Amino acid sequence: MQLIANLARVVSCERVLPDTSELSAADYPISMLRACADLCWRRHEWGRAADVAMQVLAKRSEDFHALAIVVSSLGHMGNAEAAYPYAVRLIRARRPNWTATKMVCAVLGMFNFLIPSRRNRFYRILRSCQVEAEADRRSVAYAQQVIEGYEAANGTVAA
Repeated sequence: MQLIANLARVVSCERVLPDTSELSAADYPISMLRACADLCWRRHEWGRAADVAMQVLAKRSEDFHALAIVVSSLGHMGNAEAAYPYAVRLIRARRPNWTATKMVCAVLGMFNFLIPSRRNRFYRILRSCQVEAEADRRSVAYAQQVIEGYEAANGTVAA
């Protein structure tokens, strides 16, 4: 299931996403909610991104990407206290396997590689896997900073 989520992050298209202003977790599949949260986050719409990502977390409480969006969005909004419990969960969450995702993309995209006019698309998708893997590493590092900053300010330590 995580592999499908990673593939969606790599090849998601803005044109297929619904308006996120009236989203309800019950109305859309989790993959659509996850893609909408990601799109809002990429547009720097922090409040909407956090709201939609929390709807994803209501369905799947340990979703790595949704946790990363919530931590980042709340951090950008200056709400470290609210971001702290999500940052702790993000550090403990299972990280996506980008190696497997890249392998699937490479196998499925092999036909694109064989056709000279489509080679750029093949390379672009593989680069997208690397970019997303690096974004996940930065999200974990940012969550660690949120945790350290919160604990230093409040004199607490995560359990």
